[in-house]
Amino acid sequence: MFPMNHARKRSPGPDRVIASAVPSCIDKDDILAFNLERERRLTCNNGLLWVTVQDDRNDYLLEGRRELHVPGGRKIIVQAEEPSCFQVD
Repeated sequence: MFPMNHARKRSPGPDRVIASAVPSCIDKDDILAFNLERERRLTCNNGLLWVTVQDDRNDYLLEGRRELHVPGGRKIIVQAEEPSCFQVD
């Protein structure tokens, strides 16, 4: 099991997550859903992630230092296909 960072710097409002507050590692079959207020880059550091972006027809599989640029104002759903670590910049 990977450690999870649950600290929030401040409350960003309903369904809003500060990028630094998104857990950096998740276990197999864990699912995270969060909104990003501005454009960000989601990078899979290790593992395998299934990523769904609101209003995007495609889903994305990210692994091994692959990254995805995500437009602002979108809901993101991340599911770990295996224990995985990622970052949102």
